[in-house]
Amino acid sequence: MRRIISILLLFISAAQLTACGSVKNTLTENDTVTITAKETVTEMSVITETEAESDNAKNVILVCPDNNATVSLLNEEITNWLNDQNIEKLTEIFDWTEKCTPIPVVFEWNAEDANSFELHISQNEDMSGKTVYRCDEDGMSLDDLYPGTEYFWYVEAQFDEKTVKSDINKFRTLMAPKTVKIDGVSNVRDLGGYVTEEGKHIKYGVVYRGADLTHITDEGIKKAVDVLGIRTELDLRNKYENGVSPLGENIKYVSVSAPYYGYVAWDKYKEALLEEIRVFADPDNYPIYFHCALGRDRTGTLAYILLAVCGVSEEDIYTDYYMSFFSDMGGYTDAANPTERKSQLHALNLAIAPGQLDKPLSEKIAKKLIKLGITEEEIKAIRANLTEE
Repeated sequence: MRRIISILLLFISAAQLTACGSVKNTLTENDTVTITAKETVTEMSVITETEAESDNAKNVILVCPDNNATVSLLNEEITNWLNDQNIEKLTEIFDWTEKCTPIPVVFEWNAEDANSFELHISQNEDMSGKTVYRCDEDGMSLDDLYPGTEYFWYVEAQFDEKTVKSDINKFRTLMAPKTVKIDGVSNVRDLGGYVTEEGKHIKYGVVYRGADLTHITDEGIKKAVDVLGIRTELDLRNKYENGVSPLGENIKYVSVSAPYYGYVAWDKYKEALLEEIRVFADPDNYPIYFHCALGRDRTGTLAYILLAVCGVSEEDIYTDYYMSFFSDMGGYTDAANPTERKSQLHALNLAIAPGQLDKPLSEKIAKKLIKLGITEEEIKAIRANLTEE
């Protein structure tokens, strides 16, 4: 992923990441009012000069994002760090603020004297499967777009007597981990987007990781349940009998006293490890939100196992892990600095996928899980639930 970001950043100017750029007139040859020779003889009065000027005044000009722009969904600090993943720099960046929130993509357009607007956006050039947003202003922001994705968009403006459609523009979002905003919750990310060794992708919108839900607000609950569609909360902090999710009684709540890092190899944590992994083998549990207290250690350990068994590269797994240091809850402390945590990740690797350096990580970790008691059918189910072509 770092190589992809490095290449893309060569083509992204600071203005593209932070500003809209120049305005492009959207009136094309097909939009121009034309009169054939026959029309000029018989019905010249049909289109008068005044009417033509009025039509030309009522157009929609897309301003932002620039056509063919590449846009980062993360703040500049994280975007720059992803291009040069020096873990020592994480100690300098951490300042007890929550940076693990998406940066909205700002859409702006010009349509003088229009009464209302519709923003149409799709991942397909023919605009199939589009989403439509209605607004009364000449601009709006969206904060739940997918990284590494090409988007097509246009605007329809409603004037008093007619509706005018703009040209279709496109932009691409920078490939990077997908942060998610849930009000009152720190360190939230969608586990999706990573490429596997088989060329598949981890699905977006099926697994979310983060810190605990203790301080989630009503707005945050609405986002988690109604927008993200969370059906299962997996709490890794402790085993709670008859626990109820803060997201509501209709949410399936599973809790375990989960191991972290090298402790996954300890016999005392075996049953807890098997229980948390098996949550992901059941397709009825999705979408799943899993967490510990900070969303870093026990959560990072489980994320490592899930991504590894699906065939995600170790480099991308580490990138996903280090994102926690940009959050309030999962950030740097003297007792848990990034360099020390890197050694803990190595201990996890040795415990869960030992030896056989010539074997893929996914094969080694699957073999270890089967030895612990996970079945081959459960591993296949986890891969099927988490990945897509």
